[in-house]
Amino acid sequence: METCTESVLLIDDNEIDIFITRRLLEFNNFSKNIYSACSGRDALEQLKNNENIPDVIFLDLNMPVINGFRFLKELAQLPDAVQDRVQVVVLTSSENKKDIRKASRNPIVVDYVPKPLTHEKIRELRTYFIAKSAVSAID
Repeated sequence: METCTESVLLIDDNEIDIFITRRLLEFNNFSKNIYSACSGRDALEQLKNNENIPDVIFLDLNMPVINGFRFLKELAQLPDAVQDRVQVVVLTSSENKKDIRKASRNPIVVDYVPKPLTHEKIRELRTYFIAKSAVSAID
C-alpha cells in the first residue's frame, strides 16, 4: 500500500500518545516520514527553521506553554511556503463543543479527531488526502 503523504508531524506533550499515534500511522502506511515534537514551541521552531515541513500535522490542543490554538495562531504567521503546504488534523482528548467549533473555523484544520486515533479514522484520512493530492495533480 502506497503512502498518502510525504511527511507528518505529531505535536503532543504526551510521549505515550506520540508513540501510539506513530505506530498506528506506520502500521497503516500513512506517511513516508513521521516526525514529532513534544510541545507547540518545539514544533514552531522546527517549522520556522524549515526543518521537515510536513504535509500533515496531528495537533493536540491541551498542551502547556503553547496550546494547540495558540500554535494555530502562530502557524498562520509563518511564511506562505509553510502555510500552503501544511494541513492540520486536530487529535485531542477535548470533546468540548466550543473547541470543536473554534478548530473547525480555522481554514488550515481539515479534521477534528477525538483521541484515540483509530484504524478506521486513519483509513478515512488516507482517502481524503489521496483524493486531495489527485485533485492537486490535475491543477
